[in-house]
Amino acid sequence: MVDTDADKETIAILGGTGDLGTGLAIRWSKAGYKIVIGSRTLEKAQNAVANLQAISPETPADAMVNADAAVAGDIIVLTVPAEHQLSTLAGVKSALTGKILIDVTVPLVPPKVGTVQLPQEGSAGKRAQDLLGESVMVVTAFQNIAAHLLQQDVQIECDVLVAGNKKVARDKVI
Repeated sequence: MVDTDADKETIAILGGTGDLGTGLAIRWSKAGYKIVIGSRTLEKAQNAVANLQAISPETPADAMVNADAAVAGDIIVLTVPAEHQLSTLAGVKSALTGKILIDVTVPLVPPKVGTVQLPQEGSAGKRAQDLLGESVMVVTAFQNIAAHLLQQDVQIECDVLVAGNKKVARDKVI
């Protein structure tokens, strides 16, 4: 079978304009996924794609606003700061039905961004699942990998904790 772009799944990285989104885009593109970088504004998404191209010219990506990226993605990844987690998810909730959401949110909340501040629900992943409901398969992962390492062509030696309440979704993310 010939591998064409039509055969590749699309990963949409919401809030993918930072270092972590860039690193994940590079790694997943190398693994054969099509990449969409989403942001609150198209201009910010386009700037992120231009930055991605400067770092990794062989990594193709499309730029979209978060709502369009959520529709376009087969798998959705959330890489926003904890303070924007719920508002971002609320804005794309209807587009996530039946999809896997990989949430990399770490609840670091200003002014103590060096200290994890667990939300009332117990974890950022549980908070996302509660907001989105059972029609979205929320998996948390990749919180413990340095963004700058993801952007480099190096072997990263670490375990990645993967959690979620649907085995099929966890297996897919792994």
